[in-house]
Amino acid sequence: MARKRKTVDVQAIRAKINARLADEATGTVPRMALATLLESVLMDTGNYRGFNYLGWLNGGYAAWEAAGEPEDKVPFIGDETRRVYF
Repeated sequence: MARKRKTVDVQAIRAKINARLADEATGTVPRMALATLLESVLMDTGNYRGFNYLGWLNGGYAAWEAAGEPEDKVPFIGDETRRVYF
């Protein structure tokens, strides 16, 4: 008997992992593992559209602008494991 091929909803996986990446209760190591897994799934399926850091999106950019747009953006990005994938 042939096995049925299963499919998954990549956008649903992305939404679930994005929620975990935004959750401060999720530790740094699990967030990096989730990000790596999601990037692999998105790239393998042709759905990778990039990501951004939540700290940058949630005030980091405005703070960077207010600081005169210094070359070093790292202090304004925040925790690099807290991301959102598009």
